[in-house]
Amino acid sequence: MGVLQRFERRLEGLVEGAFARAFGGVVQPVEVAAALQREAADKKAIVGQGRVLVPNDYTVELSSDDSERLAEYDEPLRKELGDMVTEHAQEQGWSFVGPVQVHFESVPELATGVFRVRSTVLAAPAGPATTSPAAGDHGHRRLELVAGSETGRVVRLTPPSVVIGRGAEADVRLTDTGVSRRHAELHVDDDAVTLVDLRSTNGTSVNGERVDRRALVDGDRIAVGATVIVFRQDT
Repeated sequence: MGVLQRFERRLEGLVEGAFARAFGGVVQPVEVAAALQREAADKKAIVGQGRVLVPNDYTVELSSDDSERLAEYDEPLRKELGDMVTEHAQEQGWSFVGPVQVHFESVPELATGVFRVRSTVLAAPAGPATTSPAAGDHGHRRLELVAGSETGRVVRLTPPSVVIGRGAEADVRLTDTGVSRRHAELHVDDDAVTLVDLRSTNGTSVNGERVDRRALVDGDRIAVGATVIVFRQDT
């Protein structure tokens, strides 16, 4: 029995009918589950020693009506969807940097019965160091959002690039109205992380200086719109 079939079986008698009604009979749970699988596959990245890393934080965008109708079943559905993503990744040999989480978000412009999925790599809270970096290991590189609507969020940087913006296609999606749909891009490779402004409307600053392109060092403060992001590289 495949992952999707096991997912459907677990939902039987729990929330299956209610979930279908919440979407007006248009979208079924298995369709959302399949979309999460595709999102993981589309965003997978090969990191050190052939390890395949996939996002662990997923958001399912729903219309206002669907979000309201689904609220009663929010927790069990999110858990089942998260378990499904975890099982699928294990079967594929993929890995995560932190626990898998699935969220539902209300998006007023979406029509009833329509949904979208977005994802990101969200590192687990850092614990005490247990090993020293190996030779050639450039350490964990991440973004810490310290001001703006996403304050407290941490995003692990993975090759080859990470796009910051307000659009649905952005890897780090912000709700900040001062941020362009594709605002800036981080080029991530073994030697460096380079920030490039993507001709954004309001520009991108590093440590208070407006830049078009800048190689980042640990502690650099990136400003996009009203959002402030700190670049971190553990050594």
